[in-house]
Amino acid sequence: MNKLLNQAVPFILVTLAAGQPLPDRLNGRWRSTAVSPAGASAIFEFHGNALVDSYSALLAEGKYRLLGTDTILLQSGNREEKQELEWDNQDRARIEDEAAGKSIELVRIGKLVDSRNSLTGEWSTSREWNGRKYPARASFFPDGRAMWITILREEHGRYSANGGNIRLEISGRPVVEGKFAVTELRLTLPNPKGGEASFERF
Repeated sequence: MNKLLNQAVPFILVTLAAGQPLPDRLNGRWRSTAVSPAGASAIFEFHGNALVDSYSALLAEGKYRLLGTDTILLQSGNREEKQELEWDNQDRARIEDEAAGKSIELVRIGKLVDSRNSLTGEWSTSREWNGRKYPARASFFPDGRAMWITILREEHGRYSANGGNIRLEISGRPVVEGKFAVTELRLTLPNPKGGEASFERF
């Protein structure tokens, strides 16, 4: 498992292309376009306060529909499941699968986005993978898309920019460096083992 997770997250020090403002171009959440054999993606989340979060995670995308306020239809591929949606308050809810005797606890991250659809936004939850339970995030978008991020490993660090260079330090990892190119939706980072690693904003 540790070998798999190590391969899923490349840790690098990158150089910012001249003329590209770091906060505007780099801030946000990026996922690798390549995944490990087990389906794990590398994710970097850059913050404007010089902090960076790094994840090895499983991403699953699907769709959802609400029937009133207490029923949700979750669709993955061609399969649609009807489940009950129970609310404790606007920031805490449960998706209950009565047939399986299981429930998914949801705790809102951030503020309520849309009072007409309280489910819209990002939630803290948990997911099972290979017989173990991991922390996870669930995002429900206004257009009916749903995304589940199962976090297999999470690490934190700092980054700083000096001229055309950025320093990335992840706790417990050596500082490394290289050059990168970034656009609004694409981030290309050098792989310390050779070649490049491509990321997309999401």
